[in-house]
Amino acid sequence: MTTVLNHGPIETDLPDIRPALGDAVAAPARLGLIATAGAVGAGVATLANPATSTALTAAVVGAGLVTSLAANWSTCGMSVAGVVAAPKQPGRKGTSTPVRRLAWHALGSVTTGAVTGAALGALGSLVSGHLSVTWMLFGWALFALAYGLHELGVLTMPAPMRRQQLPRHLRRTMEPWKVSLLFGAIIGPGFLIFIRSSAYYLLVLGVLAVGSPALGAAMFTVVSLGRCMPSLAAIVHTRRGGSMPGFLSVMCVVDRRVQSVTGAALVALAAFAAVALV
Repeated sequence: MTTVLNHGPIETDLPDIRPALGDAVAAPARLGLIATAGAVGAGVATLANPATSTALTAAVVGAGLVTSLAANWSTCGMSVAGVVAAPKQPGRKGTSTPVRRLAWHALGSVTTGAVTGAALGALGSLVSGHLSVTWMLFGWALFALAYGLHELGVLTMPAPMRRQQLPRHLRRTMEPWKVSLLFGAIIGPGFLIFIRSSAYYLLVLGVLAVGSPALGAAMFTVVSLGRCMPSLAAIVHTRRGGSMPGFLSVMCVVDRRVQSVTGAALVALAAFAAVALV
């Protein structure tokens, strides 16, 4: 069951920690990002002059790379960093270290993520051969532009996703390495949890449009590995003497800046796809 959500502060957001988009990134700066991103995307397409099918594949790869970075800034990303990087509490079972827990988390995420991507590609292959690549790229470009502007606060688009977070009770009932593995397995497919980034939708649509199980598996694997970065950064931060609360606070503060960069990246990909059609 899905619930349509729009970006902006959710009930658990704290204005003093996670500021509103307008407070974090001024409107003139966001308009500048739109213009610059559009010019860059169009310029790359003009220089490369890719075939339509190549442009569609390149757009999907771009969406995957953006998703691997942007999807980290969510409540689930914070929860995972806390489980993987935080020191094991006295009395908890197991002898795992943060690095080992990160490896288990990556294994769980890559396994389910790759399977999901391959399944989406296989599903797309059933219909993609019967549709015009030109029209698929055109439709993808429209969605990329709309959701890019959505991320930048210019438009409001529907964002269907599960209003569901990782099960917190597992932290108290399972060994840390098992929790890390299971959290990774839940995060891998993407649609099982709440994702703040619209780039995920463009990745799914692109994989379906291309209809390649191999590309789907590869891009979802990239996303799964990319979503391990907060935990890796948290491990480095704590080993240098930093605290987990401090790390999580910084992650929340940069949230809106990441959202703006994500929007700009989607606008650039939309411009790239549009010029490739000309």
